[in-house]
Amino acid sequence: MKKLLGILVPMLLLIACDQAVETPEDNPVRAVKTLVISEASKANSRQISGVVQAAYESELSFRVGGRVASVNVKRGSSVTKGQVLATLEKRKYHLALKEAQANLESARADLAEKKEAFRRQQNLKKKDFVSQAAVDKAQAAFQNTINSASIAQTHLKTAQNDLEDTTLRAPFSGKIAKRLIEPFVQLPSGKTAFQLQSKDGYKIEVLMPETLIRDVNYGDVVSVRFPTLKKIIAGGTISEIGAKAESGNAFPVRIQLAKTPADIRAGMTAQVTFNFGQASGTSVYLIPVSALDLRVPEKVLDNPKEQAKVFIFNQEKQIVEKRMVSIRDIRGNKLEVIEGLNTGDVLIVAGVPFLSEGQKVKLWEPTYNIPAKINLQK
Repeated sequence: MKKLLGILVPMLLLIACDQAVETPEDNPVRAVKTLVISEASKANSRQISGVVQAAYESELSFRVGGRVASVNVKRGSSVTKGQVLATLEKRKYHLALKEAQANLESARADLAEKKEAFRRQQNLKKKDFVSQAAVDKAQAAFQNTINSASIAQTHLKTAQNDLEDTTLRAPFSGKIAKRLIEPFVQLPSGKTAFQLQSKDGYKIEVLMPETLIRDVNYGDVVSVRFPTLKKIIAGGTISEIGAKAESGNAFPVRIQLAKTPADIRAGMTAQVTFNFGQASGTSVYLIPVSALDLRVPEKVLDNPKEQAKVFIFNQEKQIVEKRMVSIRDIRGNKLEVIEGLNTGDVLIVAGVPFLSEGQKVKLWEPTYNIPAKINLQK
């Protein structure tokens, strides 16, 4: 409340200067402007601006380094899953693959030789022609060649993978949002080469005020409009709700669009309409800022649970009655009141700083200048 009052006080000071209604000195009854409280807006809707984002976005890079041989796409290109985006020069990796193949063949030949030697030593031991130490030595040599062959096999697999990784393919269908490489440049492994965005799914990210985040739930249905696409209205559901406030004490909320219109692009502005209070039936009334009386003691500013004061016009008694209301938030130049008002109440919206409980007042009626009568008779 203290934060809200800090925003409203300067506004009310300006409004009070413009809305003071002069009354004749011989008539002590003050005239006031009023507003009849109407039915609350259905479902208590609230519009919040957000930004369109791709549902899936990935930064693509080569797992190996090297000189760029070719780049097959440009920014904005549509690509399909598995399509070749770019390649690196392969000569170094072809040589590494051949070397790994040769090392594996050598290791396998050595393994076969040591295996045969171990078998011979076992046969000789059965005839007591050699000692057990000779058999153990042949067995150890054989085991070493098994390990060497296994390592050579791993190196061959790595060389094959490195050669395959010189070709960068799209992991899913989408559009190239950014292209960060050019042919013939030296590219280290892991450096981003492209930014790929999905083209079939989009989401909207908005910042929900802390006063409304409690009313947001996973799976809530919302409607989305786009200022640049007047005729397009899309539906969506709330898919993510941030657990920590960001700028302005607002929480990030993401909406997954149920169906993506053809003209939607990432980065566009979106207007998301949230419907609050459908289940609870809570009514929200919008009243002008000028209806609020902020002539409150200092203790009110330190008590966030304190309600704000407005004045209701009693039509039967023609007097002012004080009413305490609960304000949830500011919507444009109006206040959202969730408690204290009822449909049909006559709310005083001007001259509030000059009123007091039980004061006699009358409804203000506009006056118009009457043209002067000119007497043409002499």
